[in-house]
Amino acid sequence: MTMSLLLDIVLRTSLHDVVSQSGRMLGRLLLASTWVTIAYAGLCRPEMQNAVKVRLSIKTALGDKAYTWDTSEEFLFKAIMAFIMRKYSSQQTTETSNVLLCNETDRVSFWFVITNSSTNATTIPRSDVETAIRQNRRRINSAFLLDDNTLQFLEIPSTLAPPLEQPVPVWLIVFGVVICITVAGIVFLLISGIQKCKGYTKKPEETEVLEEKCESAITVENGIPCDTLDLKAGQVNGVYAAADDERFTPL
Repeated sequence: MTMSLLLDIVLRTSLHDVVSQSGRMLGRLLLASTWVTIAYAGLCRPEMQNAVKVRLSIKTALGDKAYTWDTSEEFLFKAIMAFIMRKYSSQQTTETSNVLLCNETDRVSFWFVITNSSTNATTIPRSDVETAIRQNRRRINSAFLLDDNTLQFLEIPSTLAPPLEQPVPVWLIVFGVVICITVAGIVFLLISGIQKCKGYTKKPEETEVLEEKCESAITVENGIPCDTLDLKAGQVNGVYAAADDERFTPL
């Protein structure tokens, strides 16, 4: 009877110790969880240096096809932020748990920070987050079916399309145009000069032909043949010679 009593007492004492130790461990875990929650809440605040504000205009972008922003969409956002940070730096092992959201509003706007995966007590610098967002802006927009105007990372300029590279330098195009105009002007002057020279050579020939025609042409006036005047050697006009003839002298 005494042995059974002793065993009962020992068992009860051991059980009590186990329960008390379990309670202490559970309390410590709850305390640690509460501390982490409070610490995380302290990291994500609008006034924090590395916090970034996001504004989404889903209704404006999609109209009747707009989707509802819920916890699933928040998880997608966290996953994308973790992805771009891993893409930005191979040393980062960012998880969705490292992306903290706060100050959420019904109009779908919120602030977020990304904690350092190695410590979870500090946040990644805002400059690194901005660079990662700029490098992957199209993939972020496509994930939510939005664009730079309807998915805004405030105070982060929109990504501009890279300028188109001209296959030929502009100065070379201008130089080619000037050279073409110059060559065309020179060719025009040469052709016009040649045509003028040809015109000058043709004029004496035309004069000679005209003189020959004048020599061969005979005009008739009042029934009297009149020879044209020889422009080179001179010629007696038949009209005056005929006037001396007595046949044509009036009575």
